[in-house]
Amino acid sequence: MAVVVPLEDRRLKAVLSYPHFSDAHYEAVLGDLRALGVQWVVLAGGLEVGDARLIGKGCTSVVCIGMIGDRQVALKIRRSDSSRESLEAEASNLEFANSCGVGPRLFGARKNAIAMEHIRGQNFVRWLEGKPHTEAVRRAVVDILGQCLSLDMNGLDHGELSEAKKHIIINEDGKACIIDFESASRSRKRRNLTSVVSYLFFKESVSRLLAMHINWDKKVLTDIMKGYKADPSERVLVTLTSHLKLY
Repeated sequence: MAVVVPLEDRRLKAVLSYPHFSDAHYEAVLGDLRALGVQWVVLAGGLEVGDARLIGKGCTSVVCIGMIGDRQVALKIRRSDSSRESLEAEASNLEFANSCGVGPRLFGARKNAIAMEHIRGQNFVRWLEGKPHTEAVRRAVVDILGQCLSLDMNGLDHGELSEAKKHIIINEDGKACIIDFESASRSRKRRNLTSVVSYLFFKESVSRLLAMHINWDKKVLTDIMKGYKADPSERVLVTLTSHLKLY
């Protein structure tokens, strides 16, 4: 059973200044979390850090569950050894993604922390391995393709969807959520849809699972995406869903 502890609990020191503790980093993170309205942290997740637990860990940040009022949120906390000086650019890109109908809802951000919607679910591959109904898989794929197209059309490149295992979560209602906008950019060429099509239908570890529910021709898909690269248009979603028989 998850344990809820106040923000100042000693067990959280290893989390708020991970991986190398320093008073300065700890106090800076603590101050930013307080400014975001965080009062409690839930000791839950599959990763252990000292006497605490996390739900995620990356090269520049760690993620745990916090409480703002009575709402559980995901807290992304800048690591003490992070190469990034601030998480605010990532938060800005997440806010932009939200305006496109994509990503976990942003609740607030400071230099050292982001508070956002906690998405309960599984990454796409693990979800497929659980053998969901074919209709649920078809809905999820349409959802993923539509979100990637929305990002393309609005000018935000996620940057990591060609290897999307950690970046697409299927929630408890079967809805897809694209997460982690750390590498996102509004200045480079958008490749969200081409990247995710490559990941879903051409990467063997994913495509073999999808093939239990959807049929496709690799050459036809390649030609569709070549056309899209030459002339990006929302019409591509109709073409894709027609070929994949997802309508």
